[in-house]
Amino acid sequence: MDDRDSNLSRSARAALTEEFGARRAFARHWRESVRYFGWARSLWELAGAAGSALLELLPSRRKARFGDLDYDWEHSIDTTRSKVGFGTQFLAGVTARPYFATEPWLFEQIMQAIPEDFSQFTFVDLGSGKGRILLMASDYPFQRIVGVEFMLDLHRVAQKNITSYSNDRQRCTQIEAVCMDAREFQFSEAPLVVYLFNPFSEPTFARVLENLRQSIEPSPRDVYIAYRFTEFDRLLEQADWLEKVAGAEQWAVYTNVLPTLRR
Repeated sequence: MDDRDSNLSRSARAALTEEFGARRAFARHWRESVRYFGWARSLWELAGAAGSALLELLPSRRKARFGDLDYDWEHSIDTTRSKVGFGTQFLAGVTARPYFATEPWLFEQIMQAIPEDFSQFTFVDLGSGKGRILLMASDYPFQRIVGVEFMLDLHRVAQKNITSYSNDRQRCTQIEAVCMDAREFQFSEAPLVVYLFNPFSEPTFARVLENLRQSIEPSPRDVYIAYRFTEFDRLLEQADWLEKVAGAEQWAVYTNVLPTLRR
């Protein structure tokens, strides 16, 4: 195994031994929210997240829960929200953001906007859910693909999907799903494409971005952040170590820019 992936592998092995219960996940989310927002806004954010999660019970949201089923039918996998239990979806909505699967055409659009030869890159999906992005990324020649998901139910489905997935266009078979809190994830020292489908609350997103910045300082390399559904895009815009290289209504791509971080 490449030495530059050793940090990632150690974190992956440690993560597989840890499961995240609802109480622990909520407690950590609440503590971090209070530090970031203060008590008053944290209560407001919690109420809003709980309300949004409860809205998913409405019959009018049924169609959205199924999403793009064609991709699942084509590959005999399960990546939509249709079989996600309410408890899992509610916890994800309160502590982070509800699970959605990215549309294949949109992912292809994002990947075309990254001007790199992916053969030297590791692909990381933070908040990987059932693993659809991991499978779609495997159509590109990445050295390695890693998904990070803290919801155990979603993580287990992702593992099954990775095992059963078959596609003649697949160009990377080194795919790994780990169950852990993204705030504890140690980024590989390889060049990175980091994908996020708006998986976190604002405090968690800020923490993960800072972890990524700190990982680049001792190991300068090219890093791209592909951000789908840009609710907290201002955090990326305000980061002086990033610049936007592409974007559309539903997504944005950033890369690191400081001279000390570039080859």
